[in-house]
Amino acid sequence: MAAAANNGGQRPFVDLVSVVPQPLPEMSVAFRLLKSKDGEIFFQFSKEEVQRSAEPFRYSIVLKFLRNRPSLDAIRAFIHKRWNLDGIPVVSNMRHPRNVFIRMVSEEDCMKALSREVNDIDGIPYRPFHWTPDFKEEEEPSIVPMWIVLPGLPPNYYHESFLKILTAPIGRFIRSDNSTRCVTRTDGARICVEMDAAKKPLPYFWIGMPGLGTSRKQEIIYETLPAFYSKCKIQGHNLKTCRAGKKSARSNVWVRQQEPIVEEPTDKINNPVIEDTEVETNKATEENRVLVDPILLVEVLEPEKDQEENLEILDLAKDMNPGSIEGNWIARTD
Repeated sequence: MAAAANNGGQRPFVDLVSVVPQPLPEMSVAFRLLKSKDGEIFFQFSKEEVQRSAEPFRYSIVLKFLRNRPSLDAIRAFIHKRWNLDGIPVVSNMRHPRNVFIRMVSEEDCMKALSREVNDIDGIPYRPFHWTPDFKEEEEPSIVPMWIVLPGLPPNYYHESFLKILTAPIGRFIRSDNSTRCVTRTDGARICVEMDAAKKPLPYFWIGMPGLGTSRKQEIIYETLPAFYSKCKIQGHNLKTCRAGKKSARSNVWVRQQEPIVEEPTDKINNPVIEDTEVETNKATEENRVLVDPILLVEVLEPEKDQEENLEILDLAKDMNPGSIEGNWIARTD
């Protein structure tokens, strides 16, 4: 009641949300005329106006489900049972059917939701993102919550004020786990930070002046370091595994389409057999040529030999019976 009296009788916006969804608080903005550039109409607001308009949503997050998301009622019931929040968040759908907008009532609830170690609802995994006025549904911001371990960190540095300082070069401190808060595990501090996955992770830092014997070189272990490709702004892959980058690269190359080549069945045409047949045919031709030529010579020579023998016989016959033999020979030759 006192808080309401101090605010002029109006209850804080977070109290209204924790009970039942209420309209946004009034915000006065000076009216302005539209502007135009190159035929395009636009409106322009100051940075301070945008920040004031986003004040009711500074503890809001976006859940991007990797598959078809559960119903809003199922998400509300799961959050109420499992997330252990102090207030009742407002859960609403977004333009993309897999995205859900969750408006928390406090920073502590927002940090609990972002730093959950198991990110799924009813078995459907999701990626959590802290909402800002620059958030775009078609893109995924590179700022993501991530658990890190500072192995061997002395327990006197487990205080939250120290951890916020030590993790400042890595990202924004969200919270430490229960073992670190209660110092029940002294082999290292485990912390959830909100860091930029597009940047190269810091491998270590020094506590004290580097190189001095009293100084400590502190290693950083990243439990879940998601891949992020800054060109397509999607988590879970990089340049090598980006399908969109490969697809766009292929679309810029024009290739002339070739006519399909129809191959005949191999049982009808067998090239090796044809080659062997030609070789065998050539070999047979050469062999025949060698074998046939002597036969032709013999056939040519044999008639000459027969004629000589016949002439000899004819001469003998003339000697024995010149008349009859000559007439018979002449008749046979005709």
